[in-house]
Amino acid sequence: MKNFTLLFCCLLFSVSLLAQKSIAKNLEGTVVSKSEDIAGVHVINLTNEKATITSSNGFFSIAASVNDTLVFSAVQYKKVYTIVTQNILLQENYIVYLRDEVTELDEVVLDQRTLVTAESLGLPNADVAILPQSERLLYDADHGKLFPTILSLNFNKLLNRITGRTKMLKARVARDQQYARSQEIRNSYADSIFITDLKIPKLRIEEFMLFCEADASFSELSTSENDFIIWDFLIKKSIAFQENDNLETIKE
Repeated sequence: MKNFTLLFCCLLFSVSLLAQKSIAKNLEGTVVSKSEDIAGVHVINLTNEKATITSSNGFFSIAASVNDTLVFSAVQYKKVYTIVTQNILLQENYIVYLRDEVTELDEVVLDQRTLVTAESLGLPNADVAILPQSERLLYDADHGKLFPTILSLNFNKLLNRITGRTKMLKARVARDQQYARSQEIRNSYADSIFITDLKIPKLRIEEFMLFCEADASFSELSTSENDFIIWDFLIKKSIAFQENDNLETIKE
């Protein structure tokens, strides 16, 4: 009788182990870090040899089973190794925290022709552009529907709108985008052109570009592909910039 009981317990234990091992699903989660630079992190399942890359907001989805080994890796982070448990598989959004690590790695080249990149490996989300920090913060604060379902509410989105954080982040994004366009125009012309043609001293070119950004028409004009329109704008603003300097001199 005792032998039968022992055999029965062993069978139950074996069935339990097999059941745990058989649990397989797409593990979904989010990679986060203090720097919030979470896009483009490689997620590799060493057990089943599957791999993916986090999207612009750090989301990932990868096939996994109990006892699989996952590796979360990126140049700017320390690697994180995770053994998948049944509890992890049952989570709707598994959070992975990465720590920053300043490391410079050389490019790996195969047979002097093929550069090993996310694109060459055919990994999903390989073409995802890493958003500027202001845009990532805005996405985190205001993404998703306010009412995902009839009986639920996106409290994070609602709170950010009530406190004015969403409005503030939108203004920051607009400012950063305008600055980026200003720098594109700045880099389109050599310093000698600013100095000789526009009469702007080299040490004041950046100040002049800020003066241009303050113009109400700059945002729309800076997206124009017509170089003549942009150049005409710069000439007019350079004259106004010099006249403004003269007025300041008179006041002093």
